[in-house]
Amino acid sequence: MPDTGNAGDAVWVVGVGNPLARDEGVGPAAVERLKRESLPAGTRLLDAGTDFLAAMTEFAGAGHVILIDAMRAGGTPGTLYRMMLEELEERASRAGLQLSGHGFDLLQAVALARAAGLRIPPTVVFGVEPGEVAFGEGLSPAVEAAMPELAAAVRREIARVA
Repeated sequence: MPDTGNAGDAVWVVGVGNPLARDEGVGPAAVERLKRESLPAGTRLLDAGTDFLAAMTEFAGAGHVILIDAMRAGGTPGTLYRMMLEELEERASRAGLQLSGHGFDLLQAVALARAAGLRIPPTVVFGVEPGEVAFGEGLSPAVEAAMPELAAAVRREIARVA
């Protein structure tokens, strides 16, 4: 996607996850899907893979960030969750909410970035309840079936903050 607009005005959609661990790859899969859609100018897409901490420096000056990741929150596979980053941090500390199992946890990366003085833009997190987390490529049928709804939710969020 072309680099358009001022970085401070940009809306970054960031997919986090490991596409070699089935549903852990929902973030990168969503970004790939969104690349085929018409999105507003100033929208930037980033597949952060499993190194969210390194990717944070790319969008630190963004106007808004939309993160997509696998999230175990007790729902059925394919369930979508939407929350602000601060809400996610609170819920995770209270209820033991588990984000993806890849490498460095998303919330640990955010805490480390804050400690290093990195600005965290207003951030909305879309989590998808995984069904299959094991070595292999491709999403489970339940998570694949949720992809159109996830893409529509992300497009609505972009429109809301853009």
